[in-house]
Amino acid sequence: MEKLKRKEREFRFRRTEILEEAEKIFALKGFHETTMAEIARSAGFATGSLYQFFEGKEDLYATMMTEKLSLMFTEIEAAVSRGRDTPGKLRALVSSHFKFVEENMDFYRLLVRGEGISYSDGHSSLKDQIIRYFLDHVDFIDKLIREGVKQKLFKNTNTRAMAYSLMGIMSFFKFMSVMKPEGSLMKKVPIVLDMFLKGVGRDGAS
Repeated sequence: MEKLKRKEREFRFRRTEILEEAEKIFALKGFHETTMAEIARSAGFATGSLYQFFEGKEDLYATMMTEKLSLMFTEIEAAVSRGRDTPGKLRALVSSHFKFVEENMDFYRLLVRGEGISYSDGHSSLKDQIIRYFLDHVDFIDKLIREGVKQKLFKNTNTRAMAYSLMGIMSFFKFMSVMKPEGSLMKKVPIVLDMFLKGVGRDGAS
């Protein structure tokens, strides 16, 4: 039993190494110009060894993107849940979005470029999976905004539209951090909150 657990830990560790190196190379060279041989060499594996973990380049890329998206939204939503009140949760939402991008810029560049998203694993395309992750997160933000409406912090209007609006504002700043970097994204958190709250805050609410 212990031997099996050790092998499983080793398998997961090696798989993580491959994904981390693949992310760097995909970000540097692009999906189409990257080869499995390059990824294997960078990760310290024989090329054939990679196929013990992934079916091919498309499978590796799709796995890398979906697992990183899952990690991103899990970390963001966990940070929000630790907020003491709705304004604190809203600030944690924006801050954790920006923090993740700054700490995972290679991944975010890949997400912005959108390469390889037409890959299909036989069930759904990578594009469909990415959209699903984002829509689930919009649901999460919608729920947070509805809490603010109940507390009379936000206007009693279309909370789904509010959620999309906040996602749009954050996405713009994240996109510009890739296209035209201008200092830390974290310094933009108060700006985003001010822009958003001026649109949804009730008169007299801070």
